[in-house]
Amino acid sequence: MEFCSTLNFGTTTWQDCAFLGDFPPFSKELVCVSGLLVIIFFAFLWLSPWTRSHKEDQARSRAALRALLTIITPSCSLWPSRYTKFVKNSSSIHANDRIALPLDMVIQDVFEGVIEFRDPLIDLVELTSGIQINGWTICVYLEWKMWVDAMEIWLCHKVIAQADRGLGMFGWPTSRSLVDPFRLLFCPFVAGRSSGDHINLDCQPLSSIKSVEPGARLTLEFSSLSMGIRPCSVTHVLALLPFILCSRDSCGPLRRPRQLSRVLDMLGALSQATKQGNIVVRSATNMSMLYHQELLRLHERISEKGEFRKMLINAFGIRRWRQQRFCLALEAVLVRRGLIEKWAIEASVE
Repeated sequence: MEFCSTLNFGTTTWQDCAFLGDFPPFSKELVCVSGLLVIIFFAFLWLSPWTRSHKEDQARSRAALRALLTIITPSCSLWPSRYTKFVKNSSSIHANDRIALPLDMVIQDVFEGVIEFRDPLIDLVELTSGIQINGWTICVYLEWKMWVDAMEIWLCHKVIAQADRGLGMFGWPTSRSLVDPFRLLFCPFVAGRSSGDHINLDCQPLSSIKSVEPGARLTLEFSSLSMGIRPCSVTHVLALLPFILCSRDSCGPLRRPRQLSRVLDMLGALSQATKQGNIVVRSATNMSMLYHQELLRLHERISEKGEFRKMLINAFGIRRWRQQRFCLALEAVLVRRGLIEKWAIEASVE
C-alpha cells in the first residue's frame, strides 16, 4: 500500500493518500474530525488552569526551598526527600507564604547530620514566631511529643522539689549512673573558685551536699527558669528544651531546672535534718551573664578546635558531638534572652 503520492502537504489531497482512499467518504471526515479533536484536547490540556496551577506549584516549591536555604542547609548537594515532599504538601505551605516545619524533626536531622543551621546560634524563640525571608515566613512548631517531654520534666521537677524539701530523696533514679562523663566536660563553673566544696547541681547529684563537712564553705551552682515564664506556654517548652535534649541520651542524672527559693528551702531543711551544723547562706548571685559567655566559649571550642573535636567524636560518637554543639548554642541563646538563669549560692557550715 502506498501511503501518499507526494510529501507536499500543501498540494496533497485526501484522495492522493492511499490509506485514506480505502475508507468511505464519511470515514475520511471522521478521521479528520478525530485528529482535530486530539489537537484541541492537547492544546486545552497545555493551557488548562490545572497545568498552569501545577507549574505555579513547582515554581512556588522551588521558591520555598530557596527561602529555606537561607536558614537551613542540607549536608549534601540535594535536599532530603522529606523536605521536598514537605514543601510540596499544601498543608505545609499556607496561602500566606508561610512554611511551618516540625521542630523535633529539624532537631533530629541536625543530630543525624542531615541538615545544619547556617547560623548555629539561631534564635529558636524567634523562629517559632516566624522569620521573614524573601517574602516567605519560615517558622517551626512544637509537636505533641515535645509538649509531653516538657510537661514530664516540669511535673518531675515539682515532685523532686517536694522530696528535696522533705529530704526524702537526695539522689536520682537508680537506673542511671551518678555521673555522665561527657556532661562533666560541658558543665562549667562560673562562680569564683573559692576555698571549700563547689557543687554544680546541673551535673552532680543532690546527694553531694551530704559530703560537706562542718566548718567548710560551700558553693552551689544551678540553672533556673525565669520567673516570668508562663507555665505550659510555647516559651516554657522552649526554655525546657536544653534539659529535655540533655536527658534523652545521657547515662547520668536527669538534668532539671531548679528554683532559687526551693534550693534555699532545701538548704534550711538539710541543716535541721542532719548533724552537720547550721548552713548559713552568705549570698545568692545571678551569674547569667558569665554563664552566657562561658557557653559561647565552649561552643567555639567544640566547633573550632580540631583536636578537641576529634577526641570527643572518637570517644563518644559524632552524633553526641553534634547534639552537644547544638545544645550549647541553644542554651546560650535562651540565657541571652533571659529565659534561663544561672545562680550561685555561697554558704558555710557552722
